[in-house]
Amino acid sequence: MKNTIICSSCSTPNPPFEYICRKCNSFIRSRVYNIDLWKTLGLLVEKPKQAFEEIVYSEHKNFITFILLFVTSKLFVDIRFISMVTVGQYSATTNLFIIYLIVFGTITTYLLLFSFVLKLVLRTSEIETRFRDNLAVLIYAFIPHIFGLIFLFVLELVVFGDYLFSVNPTPFVIKGLIAYLFLGAEVLLILWSVFLTYSALRVQSGSIYLGILSTLIFYLLLAGILYFSSLVIFRL
Repeated sequence: MKNTIICSSCSTPNPPFEYICRKCNSFIRSRVYNIDLWKTLGLLVEKPKQAFEEIVYSEHKNFITFILLFVTSKLFVDIRFISMVTVGQYSATTNLFIIYLIVFGTITTYLLLFSFVLKLVLRTSEIETRFRDNLAVLIYAFIPHIFGLIFLFVLELVVFGDYLFSVNPTPFVIKGLIAYLFLGAEVLLILWSVFLTYSALRVQSGSIYLGILSTLIFYLLLAGILYFSSLVIFRL
């Protein structure tokens, strides 16, 4: 079994999520009951690897539903932005709350499936993980999107108002420099989230190669979901 913690008492390898040795019942690390949200946010900035280790060690994966609600809201906004390119100008006929619920269900289903498949795939490489750990680290890796929703999106609404989702004229025509600055900030937040996802998956796999590969697959699939959602979801 790879990606293990070796018991100092009996030298038995244990998966990193265990805090008691499976063979001799000795403590192999300190016990973590709950995720400390503010501490974790700080570690995600300063020491991402340690942050995700703490998330894996935690017995209760608290705050993941709360985070997912906000993350899905930001992805809902991103899908709306993408639809400006893929669909163009149109008037939505379905209630936006219903559309949000569809987006929430789609993203949640994707994360659940990816977490489950990741567990099975890593098992073939003799790497033992738990489904709930995979899900928790993936959701926490989306934290930058919450900053984008609370700060960046609010500023965009203040600056552009009703023209934020306008195709004619676009925000780039109205206030070009500011629009490109906002776009640059959005890209930086996405790159930060990608890096956090890599850090999370590297912690789970214990491998740089598997961390990079699984991150690429995760975001390629997510990009496809967002793209096809932009084509369909606002036409309902």
